[in-house]
Amino acid sequence: MSALWIGLIAVFAAIAASGAWLFSGRNREVVSEVTTLNPEGGVGAALVVYHPGKSDFQRRVFSGFAEGLVANGWRVEMTTPSAQAPTGLAGYDLLVLGGPTYGFAPNRPIQKYLSRLGDLGGKRTVTIITALGIGERSTGMMERLVRQANGDLVRALVLYKARPNDDDNPVDGKQNQELAVEMATQAANEIATRATDELAVPAVQEQATD
Repeated sequence: MSALWIGLIAVFAAIAASGAWLFSGRNREVVSEVTTLNPEGGVGAALVVYHPGKSDFQRRVFSGFAEGLVANGWRVEMTTPSAQAPTGLAGYDLLVLGGPTYGFAPNRPIQKYLSRLGDLGGKRTVTIITALGIGERSTGMMERLVRQANGDLVRALVLYKARPNDDDNPVDGKQNQELAVEMATQAANEIATRATDELAVPAVQEQATD
C-alpha cells in the first residue's frame, strides 16, 4: 500500500473519530429542572419534554410551541428527557416529545425517556423533530415509537434549521428558523383549541346527568 493511501486512510479515520466524539457528546442526557409556564392555567395541562442539543434552535422551537398552549390558557411544564424527568402522566392532558435528529434518528435521550414511560394509555401526544435538512426518517421513527407505546398521536411536526420550512415561500437562515418557531406556535394553537373542545365534552355530559 502506498504512503499516499496510508495517509488518506489516517485522515479519514481521524475525521470519523472526531465526528463520533461530537455525535456522542450531543446525544447524551441533559438533566434540568421542570419549568412551569402559566401555573394558574386551568384549561388544560401539558408536559413538554425535549432534548436541547447544542444550539438554541430546539429551545426556541419548543418554547414557541409552549407559548401557543399558554396563549390558550394551558399550564405547561417543560423539562429534558433525563432519568429525573416526570414519568407519571395522569395529571397531563397532552404530552409533547422530541428534539434534534442525530444519525437520521431521534436523539437517544428522548427514545430512552419514551421507553421509560412504558404504556402511554392513549395519552394525546405530539412529536416535534428538528433537523438540519433531513428529518423524514427521524420523525417517522418517532411516530412509530409513540404508537407502539399506545399513545394517541395528534400531530407529528418536523421543523428544519437550514432546509426551507415552506417550500412554496423559501427563506434563508435566521428567517427560516423564525418561521419554524412560528409554525410550532401555530400548531400549538390549533392543537390546544381542538383538545380544549374535546376536554369540555365530558364535563358537559356530566352536567347533563346531574
